[in-house]
Amino acid sequence: MPFTTSQSFEVSHEPYKWQTATPASAGYNQEDLEQYLREIEGWDRLRGLVVIKDGKLVVEKYQKGATRYSAFNVHSVTKSIMSALTGLSIQRGYLQSENDYVMPFFPEYQKSEQNLHKEKLTVAHLLSMRGGFTGWDGPHSVEQVILKEEVSENKLGQEFKYFTGSQMVLSAMITKASKTTTKEFAQENLFKPLGIQCGFWRKVDGYYAGGDETYFTARDLARFGELYLNKGKVNGVQLLDSSWVDKSFTNYTNESKSFRTLDCYEEVGYGYSWWLLDYNGNLKYTARGKGGQHILILPEENVVAVILQEWNMQKDVVKENAYLCKLLSLLTKENKTTAYNTAHE
Repeated sequence: MPFTTSQSFEVSHEPYKWQTATPASAGYNQEDLEQYLREIEGWDRLRGLVVIKDGKLVVEKYQKGATRYSAFNVHSVTKSIMSALTGLSIQRGYLQSENDYVMPFFPEYQKSEQNLHKEKLTVAHLLSMRGGFTGWDGPHSVEQVILKEEVSENKLGQEFKYFTGSQMVLSAMITKASKTTTKEFAQENLFKPLGIQCGFWRKVDGYYAGGDETYFTARDLARFGELYLNKGKVNGVQLLDSSWVDKSFTNYTNESKSFRTLDCYEEVGYGYSWWLLDYNGNLKYTARGKGGQHILILPEENVVAVILQEWNMQKDVVKENAYLCKLLSLLTKENKTTAYNTAHE
């Protein structure tokens, strides 16, 4: 693949073709949004912004050479996609439920002494980052997680700890259960019904990465986000059980030192690989990846917003948060100027 230093490339397929609408027809102040789109040219890392409201594309902006064909490494947004694939695996009967134990899927590792307490590890633990793993987060192979990473019995199911190896194990479980690769399973059961494509998906020691290293265009990512906004329905057909969407957006960790408060919103929980945000007293949901990749789900506004950024540039925290907060303000029709003005002080 002709990757650039930003871990992006131009895809050959046509990204999802959205119906379009003007911001004004979607109920937004056209001048305010146009002004915002001019101002975010100062958002140095931003490469793509797409906003879908009521099923129609109302905002699409690319900069610094990016186009609608640019597929970026969305990093940990992959975890939310893996969560959907887990739900689909349960629907197809490859997994019984999220309460399935993990270790029976890996008989080749059963005799390892490091498996102490892993016999209690479940799919739900992996999805909700409550697997009790004691090691540092980072890229892991399945063998590393199973054989080398320790699980604390006291923390298993009790504490939140972000650990990308959890989704690596989920990918292996889907591969073993479905007797196909995770990528092939995703293509047939998720991407094809959505009308989208994964530009590239990295393999790690025989399994497709479950927690990072997938590449998508902004338009295609928005289509995946819309699946969750619409409670699992695609074109009126229930693709993903609505109960799985509800479980994914349920908070399994009410409090954690890992949760942050960032200007206008606060991280208040983590579901099945989706972040829960409190924005002015209302819950919003996001699939989020390293470097500021976002699929924002705003249920009350019937909006999906996708943000793709240059992950390996230095981050201007204050400025970027201000731009993000202004976007949320515009999309929720609050039209507050405080956050926006902060970016230009």
